[in-house]
Amino acid sequence: MDALESLISRPVIIGGAIAGALIATLGPAVLQKIGVQSKRVLSTVVRLGYTLSWLSVAMFIAAGFLSNY
Repeated sequence: MDALESLISRPVIIGGAIAGALIATLGPAVLQKIGVQSKRVLSTVVRLGYTLSWLSVAMFIAAGFLSNY
């Protein structure tokens, strides 16, 4: 249970949400700046960011159910 507790800790959840938001918003702009023009790649990067953000939301919900309050 120790690994699960560290996975649903507050810093991990917040870090996941911030990382997902940064990937979804800045990822396509950075890729276009370095020359990537494929719409499929840009869309995949945005979806990766959204997935990371939603995983953070799921971990937040799990932390709420697993808390002792």
